Amino acid sequence: MTASQDRYTFDNAAPTAAQRVRLLAESIDGHTTEVLAGLGIAQGWRCLEVGPGAGTITAWLAARVGPRGRVTALDLDPRHVPGGPTIEVRQDDVRTAALPDAHFDLIHARLVLMHLPERDEVLRRLAGALRPGGLLVVSDWDTTWRRGLLIAASDPAAAGAFDAYQDALANLVVSNGGDLAWASRVPLAMRSTGLVGITGVGHNRLHAGGDAGCLLHAANTHQLADPLRRWGLTVEQIERVRAAMAHPDTLIHSYWLYTTVGRRPEE
Repeated sequence: MTASQDRYTFDNAAPTAAQRVRLLAESIDGHTTEVLAGLGIAQGWRCLEVGPGAGTITAWLAARVGPRGRVTALDLDPRHVPGGPTIEVRQDDVRTAALPDAHFDLIHARLVLMHLPERDEVLRRLAGALRPGGLLVVSDWDTTWRRGLLIAASDPAAAGAFDAYQDALANLVVSNGGDLAWASRVPLAMRSTGLVGITGVGHNRLHAGGDAGCLLHAANTHQLADPLRRWGLTVEQIERVRAAMAHPDTLIHSYWLYTTVGRRPEE
């Protein structure tokens, strides 16, 4: 397989994309809001969310910044993001979008930078768009640990199929310019931009068949069926993964999700 290096793996225009971003939100919004709630977000803040997905965190931020605040949701295809009186939905590419200098109190980017070949440069641009004292929050999966995530299933062959699916998905992401280990080096990348007070937390949980964390994998196999097959996943393996993700006997560990917070120094 040849690498494209310029294609985002998950297309918001795909027929199953709305379900996928909803399941993603159900799976990890609790972690995200727990981190954000501890950052002192105040009325009147100006926030930027990069890659808002279903828009659930955009709406959460808008409720906290109040009528005097502003939340900008920036995405290549923001069709799943609901608007609001204090929400600006902006269709643009974060790699090239014009960003105001020293403007935002908070910038949040979840499951975006790991997919972009220009992730280090994008991180520098985001850091420059923070006001002095502003906060940058970056969350990404670390998928370098993905073998053996499925620990229980009614089908004895499901674990092998799930591992094969994980490998095919990882190869697809890398072929499109992704970095499976980026999440673990975000703190150093933030430090290189001049951000300070850097903190981080890892999040991992167990999912049972039929819940959002399992159904997200099934949704991936629907949205990415053709490219996953090109990376060697068989139709039989895809069907085993889908069945296992819906079966109540299934237990899987999530990927580790690392969330890193950095602050632009006061001037």
